[in-house]
Amino acid sequence: MRQWLRSYGKYLTIFIERSSLLPQTKCSICQTSLAKYRCLECVGPTLTCLHCCYDKHTNLPLHRIEEWMGTHFEPSWLWRVGTTVYLGHNGSPCPSSASPDQNIPSPAPTPLKDDITYGSKPPGRKLRGHPVLVVVHTNGIHHLPFVPCSCASTESFHLQLLHAGFYPSTEDDVRSTFTCQLLDYYLTETLECHTSTHHFFTKLRRLTNPTFPQSTVDRYRELMRVGRQWRFLQELAMFGFANSHKYPGEGELALFCAACPQPGINLPKNWQDDLREWLYTRGFVIDGNFVCIYRMLREGTLDMWLKSGEGYTTAPTPYKKHIDSTVGKKEASKCYDHRAIADRHKAHKGCDASGIGALACSRHGAFVPTTIVDFQKGERQMNIDYALSKGLSYGPTLEAPSILVLYDIACQFLINAPKRMDSGEHLELTSEDLKKVVWGIGTWHVHGHKEECLPRFSPSFIPGAGMTSGEILESLWSVLNEVGLTTSVMTLPHRAEVLDANMLDNNWKKMLGLIPTLSKNLITSRKEQAEAQGDFDSLSSTALPQQIQDWSAQIADAEEGRREDVKAMDIFNVTLFKHIAPTPAPTLKDVQADLIETENRTDTLNTVGATKWITLGIDIQDRQLQLILLLRRYGKAQTRAQIAEIKSRRERLSAQIHDFFHIDIVSPPLPFCMCDEEECSHKGESSNPLFVEDGLPEYIKIPLPSSVTHIPSCWTQLTSSELKLRLAQCHDCISRIRLEVGNKSFIFKSNIRLATGKKDRLRGYAAVANSNRVVNYQRAIYTQARWCLPRLGCSSGILLKLKEISPNNVKAIPVVYNPQARNQRNKPMPWIWALDVAGDAANAAHLAELHRVNWIRAKCRLTRWIEEHTLISEEMGWVLNYFNHEAAKWEAWATDPS
Repeated sequence: MRQWLRSYGKYLTIFIERSSLLPQTKCSICQTSLAKYRCLECVGPTLTCLHCCYDKHTNLPLHRIEEWMGTHFEPSWLWRVGTTVYLGHNGSPCPSSASPDQNIPSPAPTPLKDDITYGSKPPGRKLRGHPVLVVVHTNGIHHLPFVPCSCASTESFHLQLLHAGFYPSTEDDVRSTFTCQLLDYYLTETLECHTSTHHFFTKLRRLTNPTFPQSTVDRYRELMRVGRQWRFLQELAMFGFANSHKYPGEGELALFCAACPQPGINLPKNWQDDLREWLYTRGFVIDGNFVCIYRMLREGTLDMWLKSGEGYTTAPTPYKKHIDSTVGKKEASKCYDHRAIADRHKAHKGCDASGIGALACSRHGAFVPTTIVDFQKGERQMNIDYALSKGLSYGPTLEAPSILVLYDIACQFLINAPKRMDSGEHLELTSEDLKKVVWGIGTWHVHGHKEECLPRFSPSFIPGAGMTSGEILESLWSVLNEVGLTTSVMTLPHRAEVLDANMLDNNWKKMLGLIPTLSKNLITSRKEQAEAQGDFDSLSSTALPQQIQDWSAQIADAEEGRREDVKAMDIFNVTLFKHIAPTPAPTLKDVQADLIETENRTDTLNTVGATKWITLGIDIQDRQLQLILLLRRYGKAQTRAQIAEIKSRRERLSAQIHDFFHIDIVSPPLPFCMCDEEECSHKGESSNPLFVEDGLPEYIKIPLPSSVTHIPSCWTQLTSSELKLRLAQCHDCISRIRLEVGNKSFIFKSNIRLATGKKDRLRGYAAVANSNRVVNYQRAIYTQARWCLPRLGCSSGILLKLKEISPNNVKAIPVVYNPQARNQRNKPMPWIWALDVAGDAANAAHLAELHRVNWIRAKCRLTRWIEEHTLISEEMGWVLNYFNHEAAKWEAWATDPS
């Protein structure tokens, strides 16, 4: 743009020059006569005289021209230079005509100055004895004389027009035509830009006469009628009915998904021998749309139905019979009172249809033919029953071993679904057919349900679902909502055709995009499967074989039991609801005592007692950290009691330090934080600077092998002893942090989220603050111990395992306090939870439950990604099979003798 701004003046000069004509300019073709006309459509020489303009446009009658008026160019028309359209002989006059038209171009009379149409049409309905028709083209509206063929075997006038590419607006007494290019452009405009017919024709009028568009003829109604006919003809040709000469049946003017498993279409003949039945599960998603309404029209508005169930909208007559014969029963909600349930009997003022309901394949987002139904009030069960019946009855769907149906309120819908199917006179499904159905709720909507709905209905826990989200219709609605603005005031037949066309276009685009989409998703699934496998193996590596066996059996029993009762899936949630005090874990003192005892049994006499001395030094450093954290908590404005406590602690700390030698040392890092929050603004030191407060006992440097600058030769053997103690200290801190975070998670659930009053909730927050204080203290000790490891010669493998503990690693676990938290489907647990699953389970009941749920969910995540990768690999082959099946069908049409 910057470059253009430097030279825009040249563009402007050329722009003005094109709008003018120099005096005595010769015709660019004959070079003899003066140029008078220029064509706005032609490329190359455009300034011509009358005769050359006529010759050049003999077979280009729909170009737009302008005439030089002496001072400016003015719109003109090709009929004014003598252009005529001849039918039947490739644009030449008919030889059978009694007096073939030997049209000689002659200029028409100059339009009057007050003629705001610029002489766009000749006077009368005939010119030189030939009928003048209105021709609507992509560049505007034309008036041209047409000469029909006069041969004995010729067809009627309207069919001659159609052969020549002009679609007549009527069969009798044709006065207006539309070019085939215009009709194709019109349908594309309605699909891609969602332009209404009124606005499209208004644009054509502006193109014809920008100054006075209302002076052009109005063919809006004719365009709307002809556009419907053209769309219907294209669909008939697209699905082979131009070859078979049969009228299409239900759903036969619609495309479905090429990647969904369909016996007899894209599956091999022996697919039933495959032991992986889950692979052939058919998935559907149901949803309602309350933007695509239909407003009440004035009485007496009638229209013809070109389609009645042949596309995606269901046939109106049987659907109306079903609605009239069904009595909607109010049912008490077993879940939260969702909008789809609360508003199902709510009338919408001024609307004959309050919205639409639809079915689509859950994995690829292709609308299912014959399943689009209108809502009369809200999203009632009778509406969805009919759509579901049509969807599961379409094609070979019921041949599938199982059918996954995802619906926003499936937990309520499924309760009496078998009864409704058996009692519905116009429903094609039975309760026996529904035994194949596995009900689910989309991964976004399920978090708005009760807690128990998550494991019962989320696709994350449904075998064979892969990584299906169940929310794909939401993205389709965003496109269809644009269409709903124009269809709301159409007639019902026209509205159904436009909805069908947009859904057909959606499925066509989905089909064309399957190859690149599946290829991309295959790479993504391979990567996600590897990450899920790593996270799962990390959890399993520290669990006992018996734990893994028990948890695997729980998954198998739950997945088998859900066929009879979805409550079997409740084991995927935490079952320990009340807060349980944690069982005390082994303290650091216990670990240190064990190490000292081991050293006394195995070490040589000259180092006995060294571990006890190092232990004392470590204990002093821990007490220093504790005192520093206490000082930060109390701040500068300290009470007398706080001052007394600080003095007492300093005296005890000074007594412990008294026996240590003073040598050249470096100090361990400062603690992270002194507050009671999970995240705060206090930062820990990573560079480990020397403390400056040398006079206080909490800042005195303790001479240990890890903190001296140069290790004395007599301390060489002490290094390995401190390394063992520091590693034990790190693991002990992590164990205590896990214990406290698990404790905090259950406090959040039982004492805060489930609290009945403000008093109980405040107590819960106080308990959480105390847990945060303990966690921050343990993080400070862990950071100090981890800082010592590389100075003591710790191996790089151990250092990679013992990572830094960030605030995100010590947050409460959502799977415990809020199982419905969003965006947790592919999020692994923090690394600290994979270090000692078996030990945690033995130390505390609530940690055992937490690890059980974490392991089960990690296993489900891995299983779903394995299923997803397998499904995508198979779908690639199914897509190719579908295309081959369709190609064979088209070839059969082409070779059909009839």
